[in-house]
Amino acid sequence: MDAVDVHSHFFPDEFVRLIRSHGAPAGASVDRRDGVEWLTLPGHPPVPLTPQFTTVASRRARLQELGIAAQALSLSPPMVHWAPAELGVQLARAFNDGILEIQASFPDQFVGLATLPLQDIDAALREMDRAVDLGMRGIYVATAVGGRYLDAPQFAPLWEAAASRSTPVFIHPQNHIGREVMDRWHLFNTVGFPVETAVLATRLIFSGTLDRHPSLRIVLAHGGGVLPVLAGRLDHAYRQRAEVRDAIAAPPSTYIKRFYFDTVTHHDLALRLLLDLVGPQQIVLGTDTPYDMADPEPLARIRRLGLAPPAAAALLGESARKLLHWEVTHATREG
Repeated sequence: MDAVDVHSHFFPDEFVRLIRSHGAPAGASVDRRDGVEWLTLPGHPPVPLTPQFTTVASRRARLQELGIAAQALSLSPPMVHWAPAELGVQLARAFNDGILEIQASFPDQFVGLATLPLQDIDAALREMDRAVDLGMRGIYVATAVGGRYLDAPQFAPLWEAAASRSTPVFIHPQNHIGREVMDRWHLFNTVGFPVETAVLATRLIFSGTLDRHPSLRIVLAHGGGVLPVLAGRLDHAYRQRAEVRDAIAAPPSTYIKRFYFDTVTHHDLALRLLLDLVGPQQIVLGTDTPYDMADPEPLARIRRLGLAPPAAAALLGESARKLLHWEVTHATREG
């Protein structure tokens, strides 16, 4: 079975070393506690650097356990946006180069999604060109950078470049709104992340970004967060509110169907709703490996939908391979 996971996270060695050597002035660190190294980045809880986060052998073993053939590797929040611009560029290059090495060694099993130093848009565009030219299959961005959502005018060149290069854009939420009320019970993740994704997606719709760049291919993490549930409400606002109709030429649900969505919904009914809303061609397998919020049964969740074989094949891997321009080469090294 050709299952392709588009949502996973990894920390290459050089990225971790750079945090250890240069991160402290910006509030980042790698510390050992109780025999485990912990990565601490500003604005995010510490992450244990377990082998699945840092070693290819452990990640390959986990994929075999899950029954997943191939996986896209990406950085996780807060990406490199917390760092001063120069350090952000260095961290982005360290991450991207580390993932490219893995991709070169296991081209049938791993591809990379580039991280960008979006606190400096010109540097981000240069790194995008470099990383994609070297073979990375997409870019991975947060919903907001420096307190500004990515529909802001300063990020317009990013969307223009992605559209002109036909480079997929994977959006992962970055906690921004409501921090003061989401600092307990892991609410920043369980509630904040799904809301953040919907906020940026709707801002991209209403700001005209999708109208200006109709060829954009954008993937929303975590099943699009709460966006699918809001489709009817957004369409109602379009019918009732002149300012909404003035912003876009068609109901919001028309634009929602242009996004891609991963399957990390954590509920069969939520995935079914998404499937009914946008269809199987717009949904791609995701796991969120290896975080504790990863879907523990991603393939079983798809099987329980009882889809016809063509639809199941689309969710499991066909749509992801088309999106990433990723054909099997049978050149993967053993080991």
